[in-house]
Amino acid sequence: MEWSTKAIEADRPFGSWAEDLADAFVPLEPRKIAEQPFQGTISRTDVASIQISRVEATKHVVLRLRSHIARSIGDVYFVNLQLDGVGRYTQRGHEQICGPGDLAIVDTTEPFEIANCRNFSLFCFAVPRQLLPGALAERPRLRLSATEAGRALSRTLAGHAELCLRSEPNSGISAFGAQHVVDLISHAPGILEERPPERAGLSVLLSMMLDHIDRHVDDPELCAATLALKFHCSQRYVHKLFSTTGRSVGEHINGQRILVCTRNLLDHAHRRATIAEVAFNAGFRDISYFNRLFKRSTGLAPREFRRAMSLRTVDGTQ
Repeated sequence: MEWSTKAIEADRPFGSWAEDLADAFVPLEPRKIAEQPFQGTISRTDVASIQISRVEATKHVVLRLRSHIARSIGDVYFVNLQLDGVGRYTQRGHEQICGPGDLAIVDTTEPFEIANCRNFSLFCFAVPRQLLPGALAERPRLRLSATEAGRALSRTLAGHAELCLRSEPNSGISAFGAQHVVDLISHAPGILEERPPERAGLSVLLSMMLDHIDRHVDDPELCAATLALKFHCSQRYVHKLFSTTGRSVGEHINGQRILVCTRNLLDHAHRRATIAEVAFNAGFRDISYFNRLFKRSTGLAPREFRRAMSLRTVDGTQ
């Protein structure tokens, strides 16, 4: 099943997106973050007792309100695997901030807000409550991207989701994939607690460099030269290794720093930090350069982004 929409009328900035969300998931209310033409697509397959969907859309917020819940049936969790963009999930006063590779969980029987502050794509697994451990959705923090074991789990989940979406709904392959999706989600907290194994599937040296960047991205001196010094090779060889990833050393470092800044601007724990403090704490030394990169990534200047996102709250009274 597929849904696709775009804004075609001024009085309907989301086109049929609200109706598409209700058909594909549950009733939800979309709201704009910035003035930008909207486009969105959903692909969904129903396998056994779960639904697996891929969503791609322009940045926006969706709310699950009490008025929606009152006219809904079913008792499911949405378990979202972020593929691109950054999402902030708010429910019961608890926040989950997710970048690419992270999981977030929301309970559809209670109000919630999902704010995707950049154009995004994600897999959504709609899983009946009884199939998952009871404590899984209690203040979850499933930042899979933080460990190698978590990143491996994220890749495996994405692979099973893609397999199910590309297979016939009633095939044995899709049923196999769906069962593994539920098992992997159930074991995610335990996997994150385990000691991560060495990164596999890449050059060992490149793998070590990527992990070093993840751990030291806040170091303003981090660059190809410092990587070469750290790992006893030439700068030319560092650039050669990174050329296999499709991004330069600088692009990778700046991308990670922008992701850190986006998380911190969304996180209420950093609400008293100035924009400059957020940028400098992530490793940037030039605030103007940071502002340009951030606006190129999100479409909003950092201050505008923080102001727009701070206005987004779940109205649980409607």
